[in-house]
Amino acid sequence: MEPAPRTAEEVLDRLDTDQIERLWVIYHDYSGRAQAKTVPRPAFRSTVERGLGFAMANLNMDSLDHQATGATLLAGSGDFQAVPDPRSYAVIPYLPATARLHAWMRLADGTPFAGCPRERLRATIETLATAGFTAQVAFEPEFYLLRHVEGTEYAPANRTTMFSRDGLVVADTFIVQLLGELGRLGIEVTQLGKEYGQGQYEVNFRHADALGAVDDYLTVTGTVRDVARREGLVATFMPKPYAGWPGNSLHVHISLWNETGRELFPAIDEETTISDTGRWFIGGILNRAAALTGLGCPTVNSYKRLLPGSWAPANTYWGIGNRSGMVRVPGLGGRRHIEVRSGDNSCQPFLYLTGLLAAGLDGIQRQVDPGPAFEGDVGQMTPAQIMAAGIGFLPRFLPEALDALEADPVIGEAIGEEAMRHFLAVKRNELFEHNFEVHPWERATYLEVI
Repeated sequence: MEPAPRTAEEVLDRLDTDQIERLWVIYHDYSGRAQAKTVPRPAFRSTVERGLGFAMANLNMDSLDHQATGATLLAGSGDFQAVPDPRSYAVIPYLPATARLHAWMRLADGTPFAGCPRERLRATIETLATAGFTAQVAFEPEFYLLRHVEGTEYAPANRTTMFSRDGLVVADTFIVQLLGELGRLGIEVTQLGKEYGQGQYEVNFRHADALGAVDDYLTVTGTVRDVARREGLVATFMPKPYAGWPGNSLHVHISLWNETGRELFPAIDEETTISDTGRWFIGGILNRAAALTGLGCPTVNSYKRLLPGSWAPANTYWGIGNRSGMVRVPGLGGRRHIEVRSGDNSCQPFLYLTGLLAAGLDGIQRQVDPGPAFEGDVGQMTPAQIMAAGIGFLPRFLPEALDALEADPVIGEAIGEEAMRHFLAVKRNELFEHNFEVHPWERATYLEVI
């Protein structure tokens, strides 16, 4: 693969070399949704250099395109410019003569919009660099392949079991096409496997710097949906599509490096499982677990996945190879990193990673001790045993998590007042709509009884 463009002129050269006729400019709103416009060749230069205008009011829309109650970005709030980031350039191989660029949000005078999620991550990357650190990140999403049945109901695309050979065979056409398209998009997939749920899969891809990792994650999720649609299927990353199904997680793998290129989480003394820096980073994340849950699990559906006793963590502890806690150190080899397991794909990934990095850095700076690595499965413990072990719980419901997010000073500073205000408005509006909707369970339970 050619190196990513770094300037507007390099993008324009690539558009010409790649014979592109349609250019998508994409920004990601507070629900993480890809919002886009396409422009034809005559508009390439002005678009790449100055961006495209979108209504500011779009940013206060929830996942149903409803204006959030209490929104401050209304019809009279004007526009922002979606200005392409050259390094995000990619040709979309399964669409004719089409390329895409992910965008920054800029004000009319060209200055960054303070509420831009991409900008908030960039600022946190700079804060890390000032402290002498860089991060490498990889996202690990799970998803279901479904067939539409009727109305709003779906069925798994296949009934195969976890990690089975059959699960790969029956989805071979989809898998071959997906791996091919991702390879042409520059995504280095390391593995793809059949997960626990019927029709559920997980894809792993190579780590990158923090901003590039989010771009890669968004490329993967979009391509999964596109390839599934082409196969007559529906791909969903929804945290808990049905009550009896395993949930879809979004695990985030993070390693930290210093200015000389040395990885900082492995301990120099091999009798120690992880370095002090790594322990403090974990301590920072656990210390701000409630607020991070508001970022990583920002929908009512998220909390139907985060159940005690499941592999989706409901508790605030860390462990070596232990999949039951919020933070896991996958192994004790020379290349040690951490895996945050609590988040899901309903997050705004730029903001979620911003929060994780800010919390980890705060832990290092304050030398927050995460305590000893937990051994065992909290799902097999009684409430009394959990309390005696000093194990905490993640928020059980969305209102608690959003309140914790709003009150956290470290995460609040990293996300910024502007982005925080709009994110909370959108998420609380979805919560309000959920609370006043009459759900099928209510009719099934009460309609003929009351």
